[in-house]
Amino acid sequence: RVRDRERHELWRLAITVALITALTALFAVFVQRRLRADQQRERELLLHRADKMASLAAIGTGIAHELGTPLSVIVGRAESARSRSTDERVTKSLTVVLEQSARIEAIVKGCLALVRGEAPPLSPRLAGSVAEDAVALVSHRFEQSGVRLVASAPPELPAIACEPSLFAQVLVNLLLNACHATPRGGQVTLTVRAEGGSVHFVVEDEGEGIDAQVAARAAEPFFTTRREEGGSGLGLSIAREIVSHHQGTLTLERRADT
Repeated sequence: RVRDRERHELWRLAITVALITALTALFAVFVQRRLRADQQRERELLLHRADKMASLAAIGTGIAHELGTPLSVIVGRAESARSRSTDERVTKSLTVVLEQSARIEAIVKGCLALVRGEAPPLSPRLAGSVAEDAVALVSHRFEQSGVRLVASAPPELPAIACEPSLFAQVLVNLLLNACHATPRGGQVTLTVRAEGGSVHFVVEDEGEGIDAQVAARAAEPFFTTRREEGGSGLGLSIAREIVSHHQGTLTLERRADT
C-alpha cells in the first residue's frame, strides 16, 4: 500500500508538472501572438503617421511657394504707400502691415524648414516676452468672442532658446483653440512658470473638454473635430513639431472637473 501511494503521488506530481508546463507553453504562445499583434499595429500606426507627415510636408512646401508672390506684392505696395504717406496714423498702420508680413514670412520659412527636417535657428528670448507677443496677437479674437484672457508670466522667468516667431505661433494656436472651446463669458488662462530647470507654458480653458480618445489623436495631422467649421486638423500637429524641434513636449490634459 505504501508503494502504491508513492506511485500515485509520483503520477500526480508528473501530471501536475505536465499541466503546468502545458499552461506555461500556451501562455507563452498567447503572449507572443499578442506582442506580434501589438507590434504590427504600432508599425501600421507609424506608417500612417509617416504618410500624413509626408502629406503635410508636401502641403507646406506648396503653401510656402504660393504665398511668396502675394506676400511680396503686399510688402511692396505697403512700403511704397508708407513712403508717400504724410498721415501719421496711415504710416503707423502700414508699419504694422509690414511687421506682420515679415512675421508671416518668418513663420512660413520656419515651417518649411521643419517639414524639410531642418532645425530652426534658436536665440535666447525671455519667456515672458514670448508670452506677451502671443497674447498681443490674439487679444482682438478674444474680445470678439467675449472670452476673457488672463496671462501670468512673472518678470523673473529665465530666457529660453527659441525661434521667436515659430514659438509664439505655437502659443497663438493653443490660445485660439482654447478661445474656441470656451463659451462666451468664460476665461482662458496662460500661465508661464519655471520648474526643475524647464519653463512650462500652460493654457487652460473652461470648455466642456474632450474624451481620452480624441485627446490621444488631437495632434495627428488632419484630425479635427471642427471640420464643419473649417478646421484643417493641422494646427496642433504643426505646433507639436515646432515644440519638438525646440526640445520640448506638447501634452493635452483634461481638467479635474471635466
